[in-house]
Amino acid sequence: MSYKEKYNELVELSHSENSETKEKAEAWLTGIGLQEAAKLKDSVILLDLGNQKRKGEITRDEVSQRLKEHYGGTVYEEPKSGLDGGYEVIPHDSPKIK
Repeated sequence: MSYKEKYNELVELSHSENSETKEKAEAWLTGIGLQEAAKLKDSVILLDLGNQKRKGEITRDEVSQRLKEHYGGTVYEEPKSGLDGGYEVIPHDSPKIK
C-alpha cells in the first residue's frame, strides 16, 4: 500500500465506533500533523505499524521489534539541554564573556 492509502486507513480508524480505537487513531493523526508542520513525513512502515496496532493485530512490543528490525536497531538519543550538563555555566564576570 502507498503512503496515502495507509494514511486514509488511519483516517477511517479515527471514525471508528470503538472509542479506544478512535482516540488512538486521532492521537496518531495529531502526531502526523505535528510532523507535517515541521516539514517532516512519517514513513509508510510507521503508518502500517500504527494501523496494525490500532486494530489490535499487533502489540506495542511487536511494533518496537519490527521498527528495530526495519531500521537496524538504531537507537534514538534525546538531545541534551543546557540543564543536563550539555553546556557550561559561565559567571557574568568571567573573562570568557566578550
